[in-house]
This record gives sequence, C-alpha cells and structure tokens, in this order.
Amino acid sequence: MLQTIKTLLKPLASLKLTVVLLALSIVLVLAGTLAQVDMGIWDVVHGYFRSFRVYIPLQIFFPRSYEIRGEVPFPGGYTIGAAMLVNLLTAHVLRFKVKARGGGLAGGLVLTMAGGLLVAWFHNSPIPGEILAFGGGYPGVLPLMVLGSVVYSPLVVGCVIVFGRRGGIILIHSALILLLVGEVVTAVTAIETQMPIYEGMTAHWSHDIREVELAVIDPSDPDHDVTTVVPQSVLRRAATDRRANALPGLPISITVDRYLGNSQLMPLTPGGGRLKAEATHGFGVNYSAGPARTVSGVDPDRMINVPAALVTFSHGQEPIGRYLVSPHFQTDAHIVTGQRLVAGGKAYMIYLRFKRYYKPYSMHLIKFHHDVYPGTSIPRNFSSEIRLVDPVRSIDREINIRMNSPLRYGGETYFQSSWIPGANEGEPDRGTVLMAVRNPGWTIPYIACALGSIGLVFQFGSNLIRFLRRQTL
Repeated sequence: MLQTIKTLLKPLASLKLTVVLLALSIVLVLAGTLAQVDMGIWDVVHGYFRSFRVYIPLQIFFPRSYEIRGEVPFPGGYTIGAAMLVNLLTAHVLRFKVKARGGGLAGGLVLTMAGGLLVAWFHNSPIPGEILAFGGGYPGVLPLMVLGSVVYSPLVVGCVIVFGRRGGIILIHSALILLLVGEVVTAVTAIETQMPIYEGMTAHWSHDIREVELAVIDPSDPDHDVTTVVPQSVLRRAATDRRANALPGLPISITVDRYLGNSQLMPLTPGGGRLKAEATHGFGVNYSAGPARTVSGVDPDRMINVPAALVTFSHGQEPIGRYLVSPHFQTDAHIVTGQRLVAGGKAYMIYLRFKRYYKPYSMHLIKFHHDVYPGTSIPRNFSSEIRLVDPVRSIDREINIRMNSPLRYGGETYFQSSWIPGANEGEPDRGTVLMAVRNPGWTIPYIACALGSIGLVFQFGSNLIRFLRRQTL
C-alpha cells in the first residue's frame, strides 16, 4: 500500500514538473507586465496573479499599431502556486529522510516546534515594529537582523538535529512554502487605503481609491447619521441585469441604468447642444458623463480611475428620479459632494464615493510639513504632526509621521504618502495624505527570506567545509 502511494506521488514530486512550473510562472509574469500597458495594475494583479485561469490576449506581445486578435488560455497565479506547493510537499515526503533516532529525534522535534512558535510569536509581537521605529526606519534593519538571528537559532538547531546535513535544504524549501502561503494570506486579508486630513481637521476613516460605493445617508438623527452602502460589485452587476435592488432598512430601491469604470464629466451647454442630460435630478441635469480610458499601471502621472453611474431611485413602485453620481463631484480635494434625494417625505443624501473603512480611533492633523531643499523640489522634511485619540484604549498622544518612519497602530501601518496642495498655485499645502496598510501576513515574507538565507548559508557553508577538509587530507 505504501509503495503504491509513493508510485502515485512520484510524478507530483518530479524535478521536471518543478522546471515546467517555473517556466509557466516566468511566462505569466511577462504577460502580466505587458498587460499593464492596457490594464490597471490592480486589474492585472487580480486577473493574472490572483486567479486560477487567465485568457492572455495575443495583442499584448505586439505593438498596438498591429491588430492581433485571439487569446490563449493560461493557468493563473493561484493554479501555478498551488501546483508548486504540492510539488514541494510531495518532494519532501518522498526524498527527504529523518536522520535522527530515539532521544535525538524527540529532542530535535521539540526544539524545532518550539523554535517555530518562538519565530511566530516574535514576528507577531510589536518588537520588530518598535525596533524599526527606534532606528528611524531602514537603520533599524541591522539590529532587527541581529536580534532575529538569536530568535531563529532554536528552529535552525532543531532542524539540523532532525534532518542532519539536509537541514539547510529543508529550511530553503520551507521558505519557498511560506512565500507561497504568504501571498495567499496577503491576497485575502491585506487592505491598502488612504487617509486624507486637512490641517486642523480630524479623520476617523480611510478610503480605498481603487473601489467605490454608493452611500445613502439619513441625517435625520441629531446624534449620528445612518448610512446604507451599496458595494461596487453590486453596482456593476445591477448595471448588467437592470433590475431594481431594494436598499436594506430603507423604503428605497435603485436601478443602475449605466455604470462607467472610469469616466469624464462634460458640462452641458445651456439652451441645447450635442450632449443631453440623462439625469432628471441632482448635478446630472447640468453634466453628462462619458467613458474614459481605463488607467493602466504605466501611466506617468499616476492617475486613478474615477467611476460614474446613472442611477434611478424609486420609492416603492413610484420613481423618484434619475441621478448621475460620481466622485468627480467634489467641494474640494478628497471631499465628495452629496446630492439631496427625497423619498416618502424624508430627505437623504447620496454619494458615489471611494470605499470607506472606519476606525475606532481618530487622527487630528496639527501641522503638515513639506519643506524642500533651496532651489529644488527635493523634499527635505515631509512629515505630519498627528494627535492620536483612541477612547477605547484611553490613548491621547501626539505622533510625528514622516518619510521612512511610519506609525504602526491598531494592526495598521500609516505611511507619509502625499499631501493636499494649496487651492491655488503658490499657496501653502493644506493637509496630508497618509497611506494606511493592514496586512496580517506582512511578517511572512520576512520569515521566509530569513529562513531561506539561513538555509543557504548552512547548506553551502557545510559543503564548503567538507570540501576543504578533503583537500587537506
């Protein structure tokens, strides 16, 4: 029975399969890179690398002046990654033998497991972040590596005891497995958002500029607003099936007449013209929205897609009106303007805004600094003085977030990303834009790289020592 299982698993552990999978991954990376000329970078990431199958257009391999039709089905990143994971695991099962016996085996296994738990605890504790913050960013990497080498030593010693001279190979393969698993964890759990804050203002939410949501807000309660949100995925689907969708908890339903993934607004000419108003209420009576080219991953001006939608609201079976909604409608940078909607004698505000993530704490911008070297545009001081208030944890303190010195708080890392310029050229900047990153698996690549490096040093070092010893005999 055991021999039959080994026979069945042998093709999965083949080195030839490893080479084929590596070749497929190289082709996929090349295709994904070329596709960024026509697609947004995040569309490529999700369509090519975080998918099980992708249809690669032949056009991406040729100049766009040539019209090349057709596409080739190809395994996506998840399929290739899963196959690599199976290939590695079956290779371990079939080829790598445990060298230790008896008490040595028991002790090695206990040391390996304890070392693994110690590494996991260390990287999920605040210690790495505090070391990096104390060192001021990159200068903190060296002391982190020194401390990390001590933390990793029980795992390395245990692995060597159990597998002997093959311990280095085990560490290298474990690093590859962790890299594959880490990408899946990042794809499923990571969230990257922006938090714009004007000087003197307070923010308790960040937004994802790659995704929008339709928000219907009931401001009638004097203590708080009641917000109902329609996700972007629902808007896209509703634009296809053209069916009315009831809003939970509200006497309102919506029908999406048109959805544009990227749009441009065009003012309507008074008294007529080529463009006609499609909306019957709100800003859309003065503007028309047209499709715009999807922003790719290679645009030099770092533009983003700004969607728009033509939405018909109804109260029961009675139509209320058709509205044109878009983040283009702003009172100022990063401040989307709402449109008034009346249903059943009650007033609501509607917004098509970037998807928001609310925090249990707030950040107040005391002062933003954007100083440059004289005669240049090179930043000399690019930082934000923040007052962090968290009533749940009874925290009220001032923090300075600057380049290469982020804030790590509440499971998120806040980087100094950009700024809100003055209303007119030459006027001082009015605020900051922080990048908020939540990635529960952010330590996995560090663990993988450390294990891989230790494994390479051990494997090549031990082989070199054996070679030199033979030369002296």
